[in-house]
Amino acid sequence: MTIFAFALVTTSAFTHALWNFLSKRKNPQAAFFLMASIASGVILSPLLIIFRDGLAVIPPPVWGLIAATGVVQSLYYIFLAAAYRNGDLSHAYPLARSMPVVFIAFVSVLLGRGEQIQPLAYAGFTLVTLGCIFLPLPKFSDIHPWQYRHKWVLFALLAAVCITVYTLLDDQSLRMLRSLPDTPLSNLGWALLFGELEAISISFFFTILLLGSKIERDTLMQARVPEWKTAAVMGTIIMGTYGLVLLSMAYVRNVSYVFAFRQLSIPIGAALGMLVRKESATPPKLAGIALIVTGLVLAALG
Repeated sequence: MTIFAFALVTTSAFTHALWNFLSKRKNPQAAFFLMASIASGVILSPLLIIFRDGLAVIPPPVWGLIAATGVVQSLYYIFLAAAYRNGDLSHAYPLARSMPVVFIAFVSVLLGRGEQIQPLAYAGFTLVTLGCIFLPLPKFSDIHPWQYRHKWVLFALLAAVCITVYTLLDDQSLRMLRSLPDTPLSNLGWALLFGELEAISISFFFTILLLGSKIERDTLMQARVPEWKTAAVMGTIIMGTYGLVLLSMAYVRNVSYVFAFRQLSIPIGAALGMLVRKESATPPKLAGIALIVTGLVLAALG
């Protein structure tokens, strides 16, 4: 990982923890994330004009990947909101953010790119998995399958699967765009344009998915100006955060390294949950977070 990529991913880690902290409200609804996506898409719409030369050369397969990532990210927000409704930020956030590191490494091996991942990184992935096992336990002596039979565990894992899928989709999309002959845009230009197209795709498919839920429809229809302003701020932070990640993908050997190191947001998010929201700080939770962070550092250095 280059110094530039390190700086981009570290910045995104802090902003990612911030928007998740802000989204963990009393009763988080997926409709709020839809509002954030719509608002960010509108705010960043001038990028469609600024980078119009890029729009003209995007190949059909990339348009298909943009549609696919819109569906997957919509599901991610639905599962994330459900995880936050049913569990603590300091529980759900570390689990949802750390497991994709393991998933992405596994998929990379299946795709024949395992040689890009060093042995030290695999040791890190093992520690991440162990930390996730400790995370939900009230006490160390309580290790038992029923300790993981919580709704927040299921939804956090589903969110983690979605993160894995859309990260791989986005990595493939940007690889294809950057490799275009006589590409009209820089790495930064492609990252910004792709982020805007992604926001539009998410907003479209998210709307379709939420139309089937009366609660979510009512939340959206009853939203007032202050809530839309909050959503606009949130959406801008979300897109800015992920834009940094998209750009950093151009400066690493394997996307799993980007994903591993950006999980610096895990201790930040967990600390916000325990210190600001006064969530419990049990020994297994603290040990689990420590193992996850240690594993992620090993993965990033490997």
